[in-house]
Amino acid sequence: MDEVSATKIINSSNSASTGSLILYLSDEAVASFERSRGTSVTRSNIEPLNNILCDIRATKIERVFAEVPRHEEEARAMGLHRWYIVEFDNEVDVEAAAKRLCKIGEVEHIQYNTLYSNPTVKATKASSAATRSSAATFDDPYYDRQWHYENTGNQTSGAVAGMDINVADAWRYCTGHKDIIVAIIDEGVDYTHEDLKDNMWVNRGEIAGNGIDDDNNGLIDDVHGFNFVDDGPITWNLTGDSGHGTHVGGTVSATNNNGTGVCGIAGGDGSGNGVRLMSAQIFSGKHEGSGSASVTAKAFQYAANNGALIAQCSFGIDPNKKGAPSNDAEYSQAYGVEYAGIGYFISKKREGQVIDGGLAIFAAGNEDYPEAGYPGAYRNFISVTSLGPSGMPASYTNFGPGTNIAAPGGDQSRSSSGGVLSTYPSDSYAFMQGTSMACPHVSGVAALGLSYAQQLGKKFSLEEFKAMLLLSVNDVNQYIASNDSYNKYLENMGTGRVDAFKMLMNVEGITCISVPRGKSNYSIDLTPYLADGELIYKPLDMVVPADVATRLGIESAPRLFGSKFLITCNNIGSGVVEISFVAGNTTAGNDSEKGGIVVTKRFALIVRDDFSDNGGWL
Repeated sequence: MDEVSATKIINSSNSASTGSLILYLSDEAVASFERSRGTSVTRSNIEPLNNILCDIRATKIERVFAEVPRHEEEARAMGLHRWYIVEFDNEVDVEAAAKRLCKIGEVEHIQYNTLYSNPTVKATKASSAATRSSAATFDDPYYDRQWHYENTGNQTSGAVAGMDINVADAWRYCTGHKDIIVAIIDEGVDYTHEDLKDNMWVNRGEIAGNGIDDDNNGLIDDVHGFNFVDDGPITWNLTGDSGHGTHVGGTVSATNNNGTGVCGIAGGDGSGNGVRLMSAQIFSGKHEGSGSASVTAKAFQYAANNGALIAQCSFGIDPNKKGAPSNDAEYSQAYGVEYAGIGYFISKKREGQVIDGGLAIFAAGNEDYPEAGYPGAYRNFISVTSLGPSGMPASYTNFGPGTNIAAPGGDQSRSSSGGVLSTYPSDSYAFMQGTSMACPHVSGVAALGLSYAQQLGKKFSLEEFKAMLLLSVNDVNQYIASNDSYNKYLENMGTGRVDAFKMLMNVEGITCISVPRGKSNYSIDLTPYLADGELIYKPLDMVVPADVATRLGIESAPRLFGSKFLITCNNIGSGVVEISFVAGNTTAGNDSEKGGIVVTKRFALIVRDDFSDNGGWL
């Protein structure tokens, strides 16, 4: 093979699927195939290519990305129409076939159809739960075991109070919105599950079970999503399935307040307002094509075309693996077809939506490796590291370059209940651990933030919203620094532990102030939070609503001392207070004297033990 032809092969054959190759064709070749459409699925008007297709006993050659008329203009603008997959006899050597196809001038690139790793996750079934008390936020009986949502410090061995995503306080403002769609790009989601069925996305253009492509998108009966591995109905209970997709889906949006099972971060309040889950299935039991580059690319296109704003992706490439990309340039080239699909998902405009693109959120990986695995490591995607119930990094989590944010993923080294509890196939519930479990916590918080934006009638650019998400966190580094055995994770876990309440406050535009629990007369200086510290002002009063005072354990009203407020908060929690101050002067104007204007601004107090005295930032 000559040197020019060799450069056409953009990746390694390691972990490649047999019997298929992905081709990036010239415009001329595409035109040839499009003219031949309907005559033969294995022939074009390019005779040398036809000869090779015949020799490798090709059974099919077609576009990777579906041709959907209402989205075709955008797809072609991004070059999706130039990616083709050729399927041929499994007995044919895939490397030899690639070398022969390199000789064809109209074939610009060849990608081996690499298989992604479906994470091996052990599930521990949850025993029957007691009924929740009437004082609880929701009546879901397993909620008390979901330490990752509300950590009281006593749900499992080693748990530390407050080491959670602070979602219970967020639910006071928003619980979800049915117009927000999250695509679960994973194993199939059990859409019949008692705690998921009411929050499953429904393709209104499709009639279930009639065997017809009613909405003309090239797929038959894609009612709750589609199985891109088997080109058919969604599955979740085949040999080799782990319940993974059902589990991560439940963390995002199991139905809340239905007297059943667990809670989902954005699962609504029981009135039908939960975030919708779309099952874009890329893993299916032990199927040969499970998790391949081609099915993954198709899933992202489908999710974008059908309105998903978040792609929840608990899969990736082991960074230790031979041939794994080591930087962004290598990834975007070697995994060209998936990169194109994810790029389409991120950049496709969603008319009338609260953000103008899509968020791709990935697990960092479970290899205890000092960098994230791809695709999550790519600079435009979000990569999630994992924490245990103590708030410390989980022993398996990848960390370092390429990681962006941390979330509870579980640590079952002491007890199975140290894992994340969520839905599991066949109306059951199970504990699992992994960055796979951390990832949907970030997706769920992002979905809750989008729901709140929808509720408030606000819109953001994709970059604005991504920044808010990555800065809606609590510090993890002070705890890591306190234990020498965790030194390798210091400043290597992303921005911090995701906080749902802070996310909603950021969406609303309310500034968050961190306060340490139990510190008597803690001093709050507003200066860092007002006009970059340059504002001329004088604080006057802090009004704490009665319910907030009770929740935060504020027994006496905050006291103004000079330009600072002194406050004592005895309970972990969050709440919004109103602070009045004179703006533009140190005295207020009145009938006899000129002065400043009295204004009132809301601030959110976040009370935690994990407090870092650094102005309320990370």
